[in-house]
Amino acid sequence: MSGKWQYLIVGVMLILGFGVRLYKINNPIADWHSWRQADTAAVTRNFLKYGVNPFLPHFDDMSDLGNGFNPQSYRLVEFPIFNLIHYGVVKIAPFGSLEFWGRMISVVASLISAVCVYVLVKRHVSTIAGIASMAVFLFMPFNIYFSRVILPDPLMVSLALAALVVLDRTKWLAYILAALAVLVKPTAVFLLLPVMFSWRWATLTTVGPFLIWRMWQQFHPEGIAPSLWLLNGDKIRFKGAFFRWIFGDRLGRLILGYWGMWPAITGLLEMPSFLRWLAGGSILYLFTFATGNVRHDYYQIPIIPAVSIAAGIGIVALWKRGWLQRGVVVISVIFMLAFGWYEVRGNYQINNPGILAAGQAADKLLPDDAIVIANYNGDTAFLYQTHRKGFPNIPLPLDELISRFGVGYYISVDFDEVTHGIMNKYQVLVQTPQFVIVKL
Repeated sequence: MSGKWQYLIVGVMLILGFGVRLYKINNPIADWHSWRQADTAAVTRNFLKYGVNPFLPHFDDMSDLGNGFNPQSYRLVEFPIFNLIHYGVVKIAPFGSLEFWGRMISVVASLISAVCVYVLVKRHVSTIAGIASMAVFLFMPFNIYFSRVILPDPLMVSLALAALVVLDRTKWLAYILAALAVLVKPTAVFLLLPVMFSWRWATLTTVGPFLIWRMWQQFHPEGIAPSLWLLNGDKIRFKGAFFRWIFGDRLGRLILGYWGMWPAITGLLEMPSFLRWLAGGSILYLFTFATGNVRHDYYQIPIIPAVSIAAGIGIVALWKRGWLQRGVVVISVIFMLAFGWYEVRGNYQINNPGILAAGQAADKLLPDDAIVIANYNGDTAFLYQTHRKGFPNIPLPLDELISRFGVGYYISVDFDEVTHGIMNKYQVLVQTPQFVIVKL
């Protein structure tokens, strides 16, 4: 294929890939995994409210994350590179909401990742396989959704893949990109095995900045969310349930739509050695964070490049075997996309419109410095909608929360026994069929 045609195809696919990621791009943070997106977006919003300090990022939740209550609402997880970019874009953008630009950063990062997938496969297999792998990455329904979420993961993937692309050309740039990827999210190390084995000091160069960040976090342990449980907290690793959930449900059903398994397995067997490092690292990641991958489907974002590459290489390999295989490949790809969309389409739905209405009412009515309880079973998506700090549940008796943390208001979309008890004892400010706001 001539250079002009391949670049034209790549350009058209990028435009189409961008277009499909605009579906419900203006959704409020109340769709699938809204709690994790809300926590990420809250850090940027607080940068805008209170000023930028990347070493002490804040979100809205004052709860006990595992090391005591967090009255300053510190958010000391990944280094906030995503939030710094998000902040910069929002400050200079002439239009669009905070949520819109948070999603757009992930969209742009995913398009960069798609180009990196194309370059890696073209370089190590063929141009046609590179285009096929890029197409799978761009149009896989699972990846479309999870590459327009307000999470640091798509940015981490793009930085890691970019490091692999430049490794053979400019090693120092690869080490910088790799270090940034690990700072964005340390799970990047599983995608960066070729970088880390390329030089005896590469591992230290790659993970050193992250280790410094981890040491700094220890000064504010109340802002550190527990993470060791993600490894094997429920002892599920190597059990039948693990294989069923990861390789049957997530890979087979959700990501590859059942019918993509055949080309993906074929491509895995056809992979050259360099790309097998990426595939091997992805498999190692699944087994290392066994509980995290079973509990949360967004934990599979890092393996999507390897899955896309395997499926793309497999599609091309099967296509070359004759007309019968070509027909089956066409059917497999169509069904993979159709069934994948069927499984993922519910992710775009707003789970509870009541939290949006309650959040808007609270934002208009309550003082800017109010501390609130947005009672939603511990889900911070509701708390985020109020634009206030506080608690997503009732972790202590109300009197203690009022005296100890200055909680002034209770907001709920569930008129259960607890809510009715609070309504009877304190002043109800607003009550609608959807929600209630109570002054404590």
